[in-house]
Amino acid sequence: MEKQPSVLTVKPLSPETWPDFEALFAKHRGVRGGCWCVYYLCRSTEYQRMGAEGRREFHKALALSGRAQGLIAYEGETPVGWCQFGPPEVLCQYDRGRTYPKLAISPEDRPQWRISCLFTDKHRRSRGIAIHTLHEALAEIARRGGGVVEAFPMDSPKIKHNVFSGSLDMYLREGFEVVTRLSEITVLVRKRVLPLSGT
Repeated sequence: MEKQPSVLTVKPLSPETWPDFEALFAKHRGVRGGCWCVYYLCRSTEYQRMGAEGRREFHKALALSGRAQGLIAYEGETPVGWCQFGPPEVLCQYDRGRTYPKLAISPEDRPQWRISCLFTDKHRRSRGIAIHTLHEALAEIARRGGGVVEAFPMDSPKIKHNVFSGSLDMYLREGFEVVTRLSEITVLVRKRVLPLSGT
């Protein structure tokens, strides 16, 4: 059974919260080989050219200009989790993959949003932080008008703990449906989020 965290709050990544994002990612050496959650925001050649420090600066520039996309989760004042989401034109790397561009997606299923990454502080995992952050991201999408949301969790017995994009089970619990497998381990899931009343 997951140990429940203390009361969690979330804040969008912004000029004011960039130091919290930076602290969380610096603690984990930029996460995933110094990605700084930039991989899905640019071309792979640009990503490789930047290097870890360049990626940190790239994401910092987005945050300080108010163009960053995502929520930071907090226990008290401590940043403990992260969910990156945004429009497809922002999280554009998927459109350059081998499989996704070949899918026959009907006009009514074309996404308005994508969720690319879920990450939790390594000292606070298995405490429900990721599912809480995902839930809050979907609530924020509803506040922004809702629409079709795509996500790309990994699902493989070879992966004991997926700490970068969330588990397939986590998305299914939030009402997503499996569309197809994009690779041996990556699953495309989809959910239609209704807008909040008045949005």
